[in-house]
Amino acid sequence: MRLLRTKLKILIPVLLVITAISAAVFARQQKKILVIEELETGNVYREIPVKTGDELSFQWEHSFEHIPWYEYYEIQKDGSFILHTIAVAGFGAGIPAEMDCKYRYEDGLVYMDEIESVFPQFNWINSQTALKNIKVNGELLIQGSDMPHHVKMVLRIRNGFEK
Repeated sequence: MRLLRTKLKILIPVLLVITAISAAVFARQQKKILVIEELETGNVYREIPVKTGDELSFQWEHSFEHIPWYEYYEIQKDGSFILHTIAVAGFGAGIPAEMDCKYRYEDGLVYMDEIESVFPQFNWINSQTALKNIKVNGELLIQGSDMPHHVKMVLRIRNGFEK
């Protein structure tokens, strides 16, 4: 019985250390990675760690009206994106004018707030002239000109352990 107690006194701390290390490794693997890649080839252009609540924003130039267009999303726990706000300098071809959301006018832009549409990922055909940039938390991630023109792209969140 005494031998069993001695072994347990050694075994329990060892198991606790192993459990703590395993939990730390698993938590690290659960990190979210924002990836921008070519849809057909998988060629990766940007890959950065992100977390729930981070802001993803796109800046576009409308192809016909040639006015700025901004979109503001929040990264969700499940890796999807929720669109909170669109800001445009005016309305024209393809610009939503009658959305069920709040409108405000500020600094020459019309803001459409509380849109709350969910997107699992973004697929687009890149335009080096229309896509000005993509930012995360206000920091430049990539410019449209950094990716090939008229190529199918995808922006998505993958878990840290995926490849």
